[in-house]
Amino acid sequence: MVIKRKKKNGRIYLEEYKSIRIDGKVKSVYVRSLGPEEPVAPSKPKPKTLDRLQHSRSHRAGAVTLLWELASQLGFVNIIDEICCGEQNLEGPTPGKLLTAWAINRVLDPMSNTMLENWILTTDLPRLMNLSPADLTRNSFLTAMDFVCYEDKTIGQIHDFTQQIDDTLYQQRRKMHPLEAGETETVAYDLTSVLFFGVTCSLAEFGYNAKHVTRLQVNLALLVSKFDKYPISHFVYNGSRNSLSTIRNRVSQLKDTGIEPGTIIWDRGNVSKEHVNMIESAGWKLICGIPKTLKEVKNIIDSTDVPLNPSTFVHKSRTGHIYSIRTRDQLFGKERSVVVYTNQERRTSKINAQNEVLADIGQQLNALSEEGKEWSEAHLHKAIDAIIGSWEDYVFTRVKRKGNGPRIEWKYKSQEIAAAERSHGKYLLFSTDESLSPDEVVKAYFGKDFVEKVFRTLKTSEEMEPVRHRLERRVRVYIFVCVLAYRLLADLQWRLQKLSERKNVWKEADAFLHDLERVERVQVRLGHQVKILSLNLTGKSQRTLEMIGFKDMLKETIEVDFKL
Repeated sequence: MVIKRKKKNGRIYLEEYKSIRIDGKVKSVYVRSLGPEEPVAPSKPKPKTLDRLQHSRSHRAGAVTLLWELASQLGFVNIIDEICCGEQNLEGPTPGKLLTAWAINRVLDPMSNTMLENWILTTDLPRLMNLSPADLTRNSFLTAMDFVCYEDKTIGQIHDFTQQIDDTLYQQRRKMHPLEAGETETVAYDLTSVLFFGVTCSLAEFGYNAKHVTRLQVNLALLVSKFDKYPISHFVYNGSRNSLSTIRNRVSQLKDTGIEPGTIIWDRGNVSKEHVNMIESAGWKLICGIPKTLKEVKNIIDSTDVPLNPSTFVHKSRTGHIYSIRTRDQLFGKERSVVVYTNQERRTSKINAQNEVLADIGQQLNALSEEGKEWSEAHLHKAIDAIIGSWEDYVFTRVKRKGNGPRIEWKYKSQEIAAAERSHGKYLLFSTDESLSPDEVVKAYFGKDFVEKVFRTLKTSEEMEPVRHRLERRVRVYIFVCVLAYRLLADLQWRLQKLSERKNVWKEADAFLHDLERVERVQVRLGHQVKILSLNLTGKSQRTLEMIGFKDMLKETIEVDFKL
């Protein structure tokens, strides 16, 4: 049987035929019609099977990418390379790239400092720097340090480029974020000790430190801008140098920098007649505290009464209410305008503490007078000295010979006590800019605590101490890298504050970086298609990135690769 298809009126009909033999020939004979042919449903396409499905190892990319972008905008790599190597945009593992990567490490994971090259390989920094893992060795980082600061053994002198780099970084910063029109820099200067583990570095010496630890140390001084809390320059000194002995060097170096003279603020204890003259001759204005140990200062404080009224009120601090008044008196050899301020709560607290101690001394002397009736005069004098101690200026005592009545006669020195009370809670501030009101002088001086926050960040968040390098040139570069890391933090905090108009962004910046550290970059290949994914990026972090101008930094991308 055979089924034939015939087309009639645009349709296909099926007919059945059979074959028979007639006169020795085979002929096809029509049998019947099978009707129109049913349309055939189109077949489903076969699903395509990908020939490859691959993904790369994930790398920490969120925080390191943001910090690398900040460093690039601030010009870290090009500035370091140009000053140390004489050229920008160099290929390969340059000092600028390696030290910038190290600074990022100090911000994010300072505990991995001794395994820096291993930490970097877990991040996206090699791709951002366009370097291979073979370029990121311990020796490459040590070599990068020697480009910034090296020793010329022919003349026995260290050549240090850090000050030149600091100045250029500051100029770049001010091009990006200039001061308000007509304003000049207000900078804070302070010094801190950095504990040291090395034993052969000439910088490491014993000196004063707030922890009262007997250990070798180096001293770090910072100039920080009040405008954006950005470090202007840093200086490394021998561990025995104090704040007072560093002022002369700072004033002379200020003349060599590109900073337009403004106002410098430093703490009490860093001032003398010579320093005031040096600051004024350099064109800078000075706001500083002056210690009460100077006789002139004590006389001014004792003779100045600060009224407690609305016109003298400055502000409420964490320790109490501040009042201030301006007066003129002899200081550093001539009549000057000075500001006396008082902290009322501290004054009351000090007076109460003084009265409490003196009352206790009186009670002990009365008891001793009865107990020591039969003691020798020498024995009684020794016991009296042990009771009075350093308060001898406020208590008069006399030992009577044996007989009737108390052996010890004593009384309070009321004039000396009253004189001490007049100075309790009162302090002297000096400003060479007499156009500032007492209120402005006090607020400017109190506002200098931002430089102390820089030191706190360096020592806690970045874990700058203890220093583990032993060569002076590398100690200097190590501290330079730590300050470089703080520049990144300062820039991020300034962006958050400037663009979000929020007052306190120190903790917010840390939380933002911590959230970004969870973000990883992974490359997924689907056949010829390559997709770059950013994993663990939260909506809050993405909104913050958009706010500070990095909307597309971690955006997913798709590429096509026909090589495979």
